[in-house]
Amino acid sequence: MSIKRFGPRSVAVTAALLTVFAGASAASVRVPLSGWNWGNPAPQGNALTAIDFQAGRGYAVGAAGTALRTDDGGVTWSGLATGTASDLSRLQIIDPETIVVLGSDGCVLRRTDDGGKTFHKIFIVAEIDCPDRVQSVNFVDKTTGYLLLRDGSVLRTTDSGQSFSKQTAIPGTQASATPGGAVAKDIVFNSPDAGIAFVMPAAGAPSVAYFTTDAGVSWKSLPIPAANVERVYRFDAATLYAIGAETLLRSTDAGLTWTKQGFGAGLILTSIGCADAATCLLTTSKGELDRTTDSGETAVTITASSVPLAAAAFANPLRAVAVGAAGQTVVSDDAGINYVPVGGDIGGRFSLVRRGPVPSSAFAPGAKGQLALTLDGGVSWKVANVSTSADLADTSWPDVKTGYALDVRGGLFRTQNGGLTWQTLSAGPGGAARAVVAVPGDTTVLLFGPSGIKRAINGGEFNPVAGKLVSKAALSDGQLAGSAIFAWGAGGKQLLVSTDKGRGWRAVKLPSKKTRIRQAAFVSRSAGFLLDTAGRVWRTANGGRSWTQSLSAGTSNVTGMTFGSATSGYLSIGGFGGDSANAYVLHTVDGGRSWRPQAISTGRIGALGIVAADATHAFSLVQPTDGSTASRRFFFTASGGDAGAASPLKIKATPSRLTKASLRRTRGKVTITGTLGGAIGGEQITVSARSLNGSVWSSRTVPAGANGGSFSATFNVKGPAVFVAQWAGDSGRIGEGTAPLVVRLTT
Repeated sequence: MSIKRFGPRSVAVTAALLTVFAGASAASVRVPLSGWNWGNPAPQGNALTAIDFQAGRGYAVGAAGTALRTDDGGVTWSGLATGTASDLSRLQIIDPETIVVLGSDGCVLRRTDDGGKTFHKIFIVAEIDCPDRVQSVNFVDKTTGYLLLRDGSVLRTTDSGQSFSKQTAIPGTQASATPGGAVAKDIVFNSPDAGIAFVMPAAGAPSVAYFTTDAGVSWKSLPIPAANVERVYRFDAATLYAIGAETLLRSTDAGLTWTKQGFGAGLILTSIGCADAATCLLTTSKGELDRTTDSGETAVTITASSVPLAAAAFANPLRAVAVGAAGQTVVSDDAGINYVPVGGDIGGRFSLVRRGPVPSSAFAPGAKGQLALTLDGGVSWKVANVSTSADLADTSWPDVKTGYALDVRGGLFRTQNGGLTWQTLSAGPGGAARAVVAVPGDTTVLLFGPSGIKRAINGGEFNPVAGKLVSKAALSDGQLAGSAIFAWGAGGKQLLVSTDKGRGWRAVKLPSKKTRIRQAAFVSRSAGFLLDTAGRVWRTANGGRSWTQSLSAGTSNVTGMTFGSATSGYLSIGGFGGDSANAYVLHTVDGGRSWRPQAISTGRIGALGIVAADATHAFSLVQPTDGSTASRRFFFTASGGDAGAASPLKIKATPSRLTKASLRRTRGKVTITGTLGGAIGGEQITVSARSLNGSVWSSRTVPAGANGGSFSATFNVKGPAVFVAQWAGDSGRIGEGTAPLVVRLTT
């Protein structure tokens, strides 16, 4: 942290701040759409764009549907289930329990009346490509509020947003009686009837303001200095500020007159928050944080973060909080002069995540010898530095003190003190191994690949395991499963198992001779799952003697698989319902009979980026898709990823059976109809279909109706087909997936 253009300050102030906030971090910050929580960075890693406080309670919103709440002035934060993965850009706190959030370019407008426990839609039902985009929202109290639409329309509610009446549109806008090219910018009301609206007449032209005293029935021109107003901020009934490009206006008479302040030349001001009528914090489009104590006549720039800051607000006259890129949160206890960060980031770049010896532990190999680890269920992470400059390929821990790390050059390292120090071991002859498994409660360590298996016991040398089956096997991974150890090669046809700690191995029969393995996940010697390269999931309960295909995933775009028990597991998938920007997993609690989607965060999950520790605990590593190398976004769940109430999903097919004659008559059309229990309307249901013997799915995403949650989708089929319906849930409701519905061909 550095401060520019400030005079000398007491060192004791900064020292006191560091004492208060040292090590401060949020409790588990939940993601907006499921029961997953942020582990690193802390409090969370999504960009924050707006923040405000009322009566000591604060809220912040940002990217990917993120909404946070703090009850201690920004020291700790909790994540709120907004029910949307869209970016949120604006918020208004009506009272400490009631807030409204706006985002997705005006297509998402949601409100909570219970402090963020649940959110519900207001005004906008269909949040994708909505026809009437909301530019600004302003509530006078819990019941009375106004919406300013992008086209200049003004809507009023007196029942907390349950219904809206159309008022007179702002003059000169597209919706007005005298339409023109004016673009609506912002609206603010000081009372249920008196308000001000700002519009931009044309590109390069100064802003125009209008005021109303009859609840928007009529509008009158309001003289203002030449300015480019984008946002209006109301500090109290008398004091208002308006900001924008080279614009800082101030009113001290409830907006009747405005004066242009001295600060802002050459800057684009994006937010403002005040401690009193004269002391305010402002942010710019460049991410700068500025502080004024003279109502904006002058301001000084404070560098409080190494990343851009987007907004700042005061919890009380002394406590200020600023937020910005990558979830950065900084806190001041001297009215915005000195700051300390909240939470932190372990840094580094990691490639996969492995389960630890107990359900609360997990490990992630990384670049340049770094190894991330958690021992508290994923709430906090730290980094151990292995004695190598090469990237790590794998790690295995028989207990929380003893661990092995394998680098991409084949180097093997051991720690016996939880990662504080490491010894270099000889990995024996042959090429660089791909994976390592250390047997708990034993001294056996196994190295897999690139061909064959090497084994060491009692700290001795690694020697190749004998036998034609093993010595020529191309292997890339291995896994402990109770008393058994499994090994396989990605893309290959060999799945091996040992029940004597790696001394002897036998082949496991695959679902078919054509099956190629992408990944295996066994939970015991008998029970396990296999993901093939076509994206199909298979289950065995007898060690591979027979396999049953899971027909309900609804996608073949499966990147990885993990199971914590015979019934509970996850598939990482490359997007869901047309959303490829966010990382999704499919979760099953019935052994693959059905799969329900869970959204985690923006990005993607790689082949080994998720691991289930048991039936409820799991860890994931979400990698960026924006070209950055910051692959250190760790998440965890202790609830199986679920949060909220159940939302039953049912489907049926018409026709329910097919004949060759009916296929010709209907040209292969099958209509899937269904219901979502408890639907309020507008929920996005993804219905998917594939040939019964195929692997490629086609999907339709359709809205559920308010009339009983009904939905329908039509598909063209050429023969026996399987159908499933899924939805990702929203605020207060768990996502759901149906069991497979098979439409067979009869004679």
